[in-house]
Amino acid sequence: MLILILSGMILIVLSADYFTNGVEWVGRGLGLADGAVGTLLAALGTALPETLVPVLAIVAGDSAGRVGIGLGAILGAPFMLGTLGFGVLGVSSWCIARRDAPQPVPATVARDLRFFVAALSGALLTSFLPHGLRPYAGALLILFYFGFARSVLKAGGIREGSERPVPLHFWQGERPPNVVAAAQVGIGLLGLVVGAHFFVTAVTELAVRSGVSGFLLSVLLTPVATELPEVLNSIIWLRRRQVVLAFGNVTGAMAFQASLVPALGIWLTPWSFSRLEWAVGGLSVGAALWTLFILRQRRTAPVLAVGGGIYLLAAAALVLVAVRP
Repeated sequence: MLILILSGMILIVLSADYFTNGVEWVGRGLGLADGAVGTLLAALGTALPETLVPVLAIVAGDSAGRVGIGLGAILGAPFMLGTLGFGVLGVSSWCIARRDAPQPVPATVARDLRFFVAALSGALLTSFLPHGLRPYAGALLILFYFGFARSVLKAGGIREGSERPVPLHFWQGERPPNVVAAAQVGIGLLGLVVGAHFFVTAVTELAVRSGVSGFLLSVLLTPVATELPEVLNSIIWLRRRQVVLAFGNVTGAMAFQASLVPALGIWLTPWSFSRLEWAVGGLSVGAALWTLFILRQRRTAPVLAVGGGIYLLAAAALVLVAVRP
């Protein structure tokens, strides 16, 4: 069982790397600025695993365990990125700042986080609506995201730095043809689907055998596999001083997870929460508000390291609540 979980995680990570690498070159072929590539294209690529995991978990069966895993993946991804993900970026920025000037947090981070707070709060409050109105709320979330994407594209911007992106894995030349980049994106997507299927199957079986809540396992375990690509890619971009790409990759994925992914949950699940599920959603919103607050006080990236501590304390509290008789 653990071998199947690890296999799914490894396939997800490798496939996301190929997908994101291809998406960045597709973005360059389209002439998009770093803000749009990071917040929209790169974030879309690395957000696909956490989208596929809940969808496959929910549509593959109608058991309560699978629904719990689906909700855990939906709520756990923004919780992990908004706390531990920012914490890793903060620590990485601090390490880089030891030999260079502290890196400022791009203004686009506050924009993305404000959207995240509004969208995820609206998604959570949708659970109080009558069942007949919930599908319309899901549609509004999708429209809200497309409005956000349109504003990102209109904001434009220029490419930062002069360094070239990581060479396309499927091409050895200077500039790959767009069709080759698109083919790599498609193969990466296929790997994400297969890896997510393995992972969901293994986690479901583990939850049944251990008696542990599928939701809790999904909240704490699934993001380790699905969010690792965002964090790793962002660290690479930080080292290359491409700060807009690094932070846009994370906050753009959070925006995606707060709107499009919950919309799927609204349509495919009863979308009603236990106290534990409310706690995870509330922690995600609270962590984003806290990040907005500290960024108003000091706009250098190392202050975000506190997010890692928030994640560890919250995860420990969730485990204690879940196992308490």
